[in-house]
Formats: sequence, C-alpha cells, structure tokens
Amino acid sequence: MHDWRRALSEAVAGSRAEVRFAEPLAQHTTFRIGGLADAWVRVDDRQALVSVLQRCRAVGTRWWQLGRGSNVVVSDQGLRGVVVSLGGELAEVKARGTGDGGRGTELVCGAGAALDAVVTFAEENGLTGVEFLAGIPGTVGGGLHSNAGAFGHSLGDVISSVTVVDRDGNERDLAGTELRREYRRPMIDGGLVAVDVTMELHPGKPEPAAVIREQRWAKHPKEPSAGSFFRNPETPERERIPAGKLIDQCGLKGKAVGGAKVSEKHANFIVNTGGARFADVYQLAQVVKARVERETGILLEEEVQYLPECVGGQVAGQNAQGKVRNDPAGGQ
Repeated sequence: MHDWRRALSEAVAGSRAEVRFAEPLAQHTTFRIGGLADAWVRVDDRQALVSVLQRCRAVGTRWWQLGRGSNVVVSDQGLRGVVVSLGGELAEVKARGTGDGGRGTELVCGAGAALDAVVTFAEENGLTGVEFLAGIPGTVGGGLHSNAGAFGHSLGDVISSVTVVDRDGNERDLAGTELRREYRRPMIDGGLVAVDVTMELHPGKPEPAAVIREQRWAKHPKEPSAGSFFRNPETPERERIPAGKLIDQCGLKGKAVGGAKVSEKHANFIVNTGGARFADVYQLAQVVKARVERETGILLEEEVQYLPECVGGQVAGQNAQGKVRNDPAGGQ
C-alpha cells in the first residue's frame, strides 16, 4: 500500500469515517459524469476531518472537497488524490437563540448539511429567510463556494459567520465582515474547509417549501445536470440578464455534442442525455459561449466548476504525489 493510502487509513482509524479507493465519481455528482478518485472519504466529525487534512499535507497528497456533487463537471480521468465529503455531525442543523424581542434566531448548520434540509428545518421551527434555497441540490459548504441562491436572494444575505479549518488543521471563525458576498463567487478563500455556518433568520411563517420546490422543479429539466451552467451576466446598469434567455434567443435549445445537450426546457441547463462525457459537456459549453458572444456581444461565464482545471479544452495534469494544491471548492 502506498504511503498516502496507508496514511489516509490511519487518519480515520477508530472513527466512523468511510474510505473507498478507486471510487467512481459519477456516483457522487448530479451530472452522473466523472472518472475514478484515487480515494473518497466521508468524515463525520471535526477530529477525523483535521486528521485527514494533516495526513494529506504530510505526505504531499492533493485533496478535494465535494458536497452533493452539483455545480461541477468532473473529468473522465477522475481526480488524483483524496476527495473529502462531510457527513454525521458535520451535516447537522441546529437552532440557537429564541427570537425574543425581535431578535433573529440563528441556525448553526454543518457544512455538509443539504441546503434543502436547512429550509425544511427552518420551516418546521417557524423561521423565515432561507425559503429561496428550497430545492437547490447542494450542501451549505458547497453553496459557500458559489454564494448559491435563487429568486434574487443568496446565501450571503443570511450568513453571519463561518467556522473553518485550514490546511494545517487549525480552526478559526470568520466574521461576517470577512466573508465575500459577490454574485455567484466564492465567499471564503480556497484552502479552507467550512465546518459550521451560522445563519441569521427571523421568526415568522415562511412560504411553504413544497410550493417553492414545485415551482423550481417545474421549470428545470429532469435529466442529470450540474444545475444552472452559466452565470447571469450583468449590464452596465448592474441589472442581471438571464443567461438562459440569451442562449434561447440564439437558437441553441436542443444543441448537442455527444451525449450532452442544451435543455429544451431551460436553456441554461446542459443535460446528460445518457453516456455524456466531460469532453462533450466542455465542447458544448464553448459552442454556446461562442454563439452568444457572436450574436449578442456578451461573453458568458461558467457558473459550474470543471474538476480538475480545464485549460484550452485540455484537463490540467494531475499528480497525487508532489503537486499539492488543495481544492475545497469542488462542488455543492
């Protein structure tokens, strides 16, 4: 057994963590695309997480963090190194505060918690402020890396602080003033793993999550996808233009490359019609960007993340031993 594999197994010994070697990442992404990870590990507590990160650094093994696998397209070559997923106590949602005297009630959410689970918890406890997250297929930690949102709202509107662990295993709290809140951009620095996210909500009767989910799902395709593929571009007047509208205007609905296709239901979704590969998705995205830029003068930017990096249509080289670059932004 190679040193890094032995180190990983030792790092989680005695914990409830689960380790799998040569794990197909297509099973862990909403696009159902992705080759093998050298190792996939689910950690259920902070001690196991810190141990894994410290061991990876000690032996020079790259690590990635993956939530529920939305908002990413993973190479068919897979990912070299260790893919870390958060579960157990790192996926719990708890209330803190009473709401007395008009004071908002805080939710302390494990970064591995599903965004939709946060909405359900808030609704059951009579709290408002996160209804816009209903039906989004990602985790709280993953949402931090794109400031996830919908209906004109985003996580940045409700998050007051984040507890993170750095690559050395040191834990610290980031106050609200240290968080970035730009549209569909990371809220925290790369190299940091969020473990707890505090949201400031308010007592009240939220709009039923079931209604919001139904509205969202009625507009979105049922085929596997990564979610909204492109960011909505901003005009000089700081208004957002729906990317799907631009793509539709350019006659690209139904455009296909291999098993990847621009959804005929919502043009800002690229869907896997069956057997789509990373290259199919990437090439189709470039076709869409080129056509939209030619016809409208607007260059679309991907909201999804290519894993690993994709430069000029080629996946960047990977080396589990010796190329240490840690990527916690790997998907919601």
